[in-house]
Amino acid sequence: MSRAGSHLRMMAESRPDGGVVVRISGAIDADNSRALDHYLRTRLPAEARYVVVDLARVELLGARGVRTLIEHTDRLASQRRRLLTVAANPLVRRVLDSMHVAANLRLHDSLAAAVDVGATHSEPEEAGAGADPDVVSDLLAQIYGLREALRTRTVVARALGVVRERYRLADPAAFDLLRDSAQRHNIRLYTLARALLNASAPQGPVWFPGRLRRPAPSLSFVELQPHLRGNRSATLNAFLETAAGYVRTTMASVRLVDGPGEVLRTEQSLNLPPAVADHLAGTEKPPRPAEKAGTVIVADVAAATDLDGREVLLGAGVHASQSTPLLTVDDQFFGVVTTYHADCGFVPSKLQCARLGHAATEIATWLDWHARTVVLDALEHVHSCARSAGR
Repeated sequence: MSRAGSHLRMMAESRPDGGVVVRISGAIDADNSRALDHYLRTRLPAEARYVVVDLARVELLGARGVRTLIEHTDRLASQRRRLLTVAANPLVRRVLDSMHVAANLRLHDSLAAAVDVGATHSEPEEAGAGADPDVVSDLLAQIYGLREALRTRTVVARALGVVRERYRLADPAAFDLLRDSAQRHNIRLYTLARALLNASAPQGPVWFPGRLRRPAPSLSFVELQPHLRGNRSATLNAFLETAAGYVRTTMASVRLVDGPGEVLRTEQSLNLPPAVADHLAGTEKPPRPAEKAGTVIVADVAAATDLDGREVLLGAGVHASQSTPLLTVDDQFFGVVTTYHADCGFVPSKLQCARLGHAATEIATWLDWHARTVVLDALEHVHSCARSAGR
C-alpha cells in the first residue's frame, strides 16, 4: 500500500467524439485529493461532452478522493455533461463498494464500457420518480446531528453559566466569547466547554502562569500544512484516514476519554453510516479492560452476541471490526480507534497491527500536547477577553 503523500499522476487524453479520458495512477489520499480536485476543475476542456476517470492504476483511494469524484460527477451533471468512473482495479472497487457510493458515481468495470456509454449518451438521464436515497440519507444525517447537539448542550450550558457568573457577562457575550475562542483555536465548542469546567478557577490575570509551551510533536503518517498542525479535527481526520488505509477499509472512528467519569465519547468518525455514528454518539461508557490493554478484534459481528450495537452494525453492512488503544509511551490512555469492515472474517496482520499501534501512540502523544497547549491557549484567551469585557 502506498504511503500518505505518494505522488499522484494524471494524464488527459482527448477523444475524437468529444470526450476526455483522464488516466490516474498513484495514491488519491487526503493531500492528493486536492490536486485531483484542482485538475478536474481547471484542466478539462469546457467543450468536453463527457469525462471518463480511469482508476486502473490507483494504489490507494481515500475518503476525500471518493468525495472529490462525487462532487465532480454532480458538477458535470448540472452542466448536462457526464463524468464516468472506471473501477476495474479490485482495490478501488472494494473501497467504493464498502462506502456504498454506486448511486453517486457512474461506475463501469472497463474503460471501453465507460467510453461507449459516454459516446452514445449525450447528456445524463433525468432523475426517476420516488424518494432520492441521497436526500433520505442527508435528512437522517441532519436528524442524528441534532441529537448530537442535544447530547452536548448540557455541558456547554454549564460552561456558559460559569463564564457569566465569573466575569459578570450577559448571555450573548458569554456565548460569543466561548464560540470565538473555540473557532480561533480550531477546537469544538464542547471541547472548550468541558476543559473550562475541568480546570481550576484562575487566580490572577494569567490563568496558567509559568506553563511551558512546546511545539507540536511530529506525526510520521501525515505532513499537515503549518496552519493545521494544531487543528484537532484536521489531525484526527488524517489519523482516521491513515488507520483506515492501513487495514484497507474506509470506515473508522475515534473515541476519546471524556468527562469526570472518564467515559469513552466519540470524537470523530470517517464515512460511518449515519445510524452507526448515531449509535456510537449515544453510547458513552467507561473503556473495557480489554480496550485499554491491546487490540480487540471482532472477526464476525453476527457471532458476537455480547457486542454492543451488534444489530445496528449488521444493518449498516458492518461484519467485522478491530479496535486499537491510544496509549502514550508511558501508557497514558487517551481513547480507542476502531475500523469497520464489510467483509466477515477480517483479522489484521501483524504488520497492520504494528503500524496501527505506532500511529496510535503518535496521536495519543499529540492529543496530550494539544490538551496541554492549544486547549489551555483557548482558555487563556477566554480569560483575557472576559476580563477586558467585564471592566
